[in-house]
Amino acid sequence: MTTSYFRQLAPRAAQRPIRTLAALLLTGVLSACATTPPTQPSTHIILSTTERNQVVASLKYWQASGQAALSTPKTSKDFGFRWKQSPQHQELSIYDPLGRTVARIEVDPQGAQLQLANGETRQANNLDALLALVLHVELPASELPDWMLGLRSAAVTEQQNPSGLPTVLHSGTWQIHYLQYAPVGGLTMPKLLQATGPGGITLRLAITQWRMGGHSVP
Repeated sequence: MTTSYFRQLAPRAAQRPIRTLAALLLTGVLSACATTPPTQPSTHIILSTTERNQVVASLKYWQASGQAALSTPKTSKDFGFRWKQSPQHQELSIYDPLGRTVARIEVDPQGAQLQLANGETRQANNLDALLALVLHVELPASELPDWMLGLRSAAVTEQQNPSGLPTVLHSGTWQIHYLQYAPVGGLTMPKLLQATGPGGITLRLAITQWRMGGHSVP
């Protein structure tokens, strides 16, 4: 049973060339489909942090997949995930260590629906409630997309690296540490991050693949 499994588990003139470069790269960046590569010199032209943030914030369709580790003082669980984002639709799939789908949550303007591996379904007003039902831990699910994209939004930057990318963000009772970034197309994207929250909750995400585009990604 699915539920029992989880119980166990510069000046203005100087900016114009940058904008021109960003425009030239935009097509390639937004059609990127890449597994985050091993550490090695990149042949990509990487956008500056300012331009990178503008491009990432404007993305309408993207997908991130990888592995997650969730722990509390009493329990811990590892699982795979895939997050698909579009203007009117969110989809979060959760997989067991063998790669089998444990749960899928879909969110649209009408609400959120959970489908479990055994065929059972649940409905709620938002993603947060259904994700808590699956993981048995309350997470700020509505903030997860910005965390994965490395965007500040409502969060406050506590520390950043020499390139201006956040290394530590503070959002409410949560603190997000960006442990590793990787080039994806012309963008620098989070590869490994860890969020710590109230009650000793720790969520660690290793994003192994990014897919981004100007239209729905499969």
